[in-house]
Amino acid sequence: MKRTIVLLAMTALMGVAFAQEYVTPEEKWKFAEVNGHNYHGYVFHKDWKVDVNVENQDGRYTPTDEDIALVEKMVKKKIAYLNRHHENQEGMCPIIDEHMDKYERQYVGFTDLNGYRIVWVNYVWDDKVKKKLSQDIVLTEGGCGHYWHLKVNVDTEKVYGLEVNGSGSVRYIPRKPEKGPRISKPRNQFKPQRIRKTGIIHSNDEKQF
Repeated sequence: MKRTIVLLAMTALMGVAFAQEYVTPEEKWKFAEVNGHNYHGYVFHKDWKVDVNVENQDGRYTPTDEDIALVEKMVKKKIAYLNRHHENQEGMCPIIDEHMDKYERQYVGFTDLNGYRIVWVNYVWDDKVKKKLSQDIVLTEGGCGHYWHLKVNVDTEKVYGLEVNGSGSVRYIPRKPEKGPRISKPRNQFKPQRIRKTGIIHSNDEKQF
């Protein structure tokens, strides 16, 4: 498996973006690009903050090349059964297990309270954001079978949690804003203090200091 470690930095405005544009967040991140047999994607480092989680989550970890190979093997083996009802894949929407090589992947690793390693995999078939997939997790609404995700327990080899987007126009979901520490502006030491008027009239004796 070919793997290239890349360190990127980018500045952008956070906000809602629709199908014609995807807005990346202001942050630094690490990712690993992975190429395997009939799949390509990006593994996100454990320190990269994401707006997704898993049940009984205890922490994060960075999936290895071996983990990704196992994940792909398990998904290939079980996806047809998991997708047997073809939810949100009617009409013009693709049946996901018939087009697996069309999707770019995003991999995020978690650990749970049992000590198991779980990889959340995001599948995106969208040329408009193809170049953005290494920069941030792409979360969407709408678009049906062009966008879906699932989870794989690396230790038990369980594949579960398949979710396929509903129909309708695609909307890219911005990252959740984080509250930062409140920063007070330093006092200007060279600006003279103003005397507030209280409306009280003082006698001449009271004005003596």
